[in-house]
Amino acid sequence: MNSKIIFLILFSLSIRGILFSQTLLDEQQLVLAKEFNSIEDALKTPDKVYKLNLGDRKLTEFPDEIFRLVNLQSLDLWKNEITEVPAKISELQNLQYLNVGENKLRTVPQELSELKNLIMIDAEENDIEYIPKIICTLPLLESLNLSGNKLEELPENIGSLTSLTNLNLWGNNLEELPTSIGKLSMLQSLDLSENQLRELPAEISTLKNLMIFDLHRNELLEIPSGISMLKQVPYLNIAENELRILPKTIGNMESLQMLNLSENQLSSLPSEIEKLKILRELDISKNKLIELNPKIGQLQNLQILNLEKNALKVLPKEIGTLKELLEFDVSSNILEFIPPEIGNLKSLKILNLFNNKISSLPPEIGNLTRLESLNMYYNKLSGVPPEIGKLKRLKILHLANNEISKLPVEIGDLSKLEQLNLKNNSIKKVPDSFDKLEALIYINLAGNGMSEGAINTVKSLITDETKTRF
Repeated sequence: MNSKIIFLILFSLSIRGILFSQTLLDEQQLVLAKEFNSIEDALKTPDKVYKLNLGDRKLTEFPDEIFRLVNLQSLDLWKNEITEVPAKISELQNLQYLNVGENKLRTVPQELSELKNLIMIDAEENDIEYIPKIICTLPLLESLNLSGNKLEELPENIGSLTSLTNLNLWGNNLEELPTSIGKLSMLQSLDLSENQLRELPAEISTLKNLMIFDLHRNELLEIPSGISMLKQVPYLNIAENELRILPKTIGNMESLQMLNLSENQLSSLPSEIEKLKILRELDISKNKLIELNPKIGQLQNLQILNLEKNALKVLPKEIGTLKELLEFDVSSNILEFIPPEIGNLKSLKILNLFNNKISSLPPEIGNLTRLESLNMYYNKLSGVPPEIGKLKRLKILHLANNEISKLPVEIGDLSKLEQLNLKNNSIKKVPDSFDKLEALIYINLAGNGMSEGAINTVKSLITDETKTRF
C-alpha cells in the first residue's frame, strides 16, 4: 500500500481519536443528553450514544457490545446479576459515570484506573471483598460508593483520591481506617456507618471540608478530641456505638445542627455542649443518663430533644429555657414529677412522658397552647389538672394505665381532640362536657370497670362516628 495512503489513514484515525477525546460533556449537557435503554437502539448510532441505562434487566454478563459505544460517558448497569466487569472496560476512555450497584461483583478490575475521566463509581451492594490500590490513582474521581459490600480494609493509598468529595462505605466489615484518609481534603460526605470500627485515626480531624459524617452502628469506644476541627459538619451521627464519654471539644463543632448520640453508654454530657448554639436536634435516647446537665438550657435553637430510655429521675429547671423546642421525648425514664418550668416551652407540639412514675402534672401544663400530642401512658397520675382545657390545639391525649378516677370538666374544652385513650384507670363516669368534643374520632375507656349505664351515657355524649372501646 502506498505509504502516503497509510499516513493519511493513520492521521485520520489519530484525528478521530482526538475528536472523541474532546467530546466530553459537562454535567448539565450530560443530564440533557438522550438516554438509551437498549443495546439494539444504541448500536444504530453508536457514535452518538453518551448515556446507556441497562438497569434491572437481569443481565448475568457485562454486554460486550457496550465496547462499540466509543463516546459513552454514563453507563448504568444497576440491579443485574453481573459477576465481573471485564478488563476491556479500559476501552471506554470517555466514561465519566459508572453504576454497577446491586450486582454480584466480588472485585473491581484494576483496569478501571485507566479511565482517567471517571467522576463517579457506584458499586454498592455487591460482594466486593477487595479494592486494588491502583484504583486510588483516578485523578478526577469525586464520588465513590462501596457501601453494602464485604470490605475488611481500604487501600492504604485511599488518600491519593484528592478530588473525592463523597465517600460512602456503610455496611462493610471495616475494623480500621488507613491514616491516609486524612489527605482527602476535598471530602464533604463520609458515611462509615454499619461497620466494625473500634477507633478512628487522629487524622480524621484534618477533613475540614466535611459536612456529613455518619458513624452509627460501629463499635467505637471513644471519639478523638480532634473532632473539634470539623467545624463545618452540620450533621453528626454516632448512634449505636459503645461511647462512655464525649470529648469536651465537641463543643467546638460550631456548625452542628443535628447530633445523634442514641444507643451508647453515656452517663453524662460535658458542660461544653452549651457551645452548640445552632443545634436543632439532639438525640441522647437509650443511654445511661442519670441526670441532665443544666447547661442544656443554653441550646436556645433546639427544636427536637430525645431523652427516651435513660435513667433520669428529675429534669433541671433550665429545661424551661428551650423556647424553640417543638418535640420533647423523655419517655421510659424514672421521673416522679415535671418541673413547673415546662410551661415555658410555648412552641412545644409533642410531649412524650410515657412510662415514668409521674403522679401529677403541674398547672403550668396549660401554658403549652401549641401542644398537639400529650402522651402520659404508664405513669401514676391520680388526676388531671383543669388547666388541661387550655390546650386548644391538642389532638392526641394518651392517659392509659394510670390511677385517674376523675376527669375535669375542662376536658370538654379540647375542641380539636381526635384521640383520647383512658384505658386501665379508675374512671366510673365522664363529665357532661364530653358532648363538646366534636372532633373526637377515637376513645378508649376499657379497663375502667364502668357500669353499663355509664357507658351508655358516654355514647350519648359523643358522635355516632366516634370509634369506641369499653
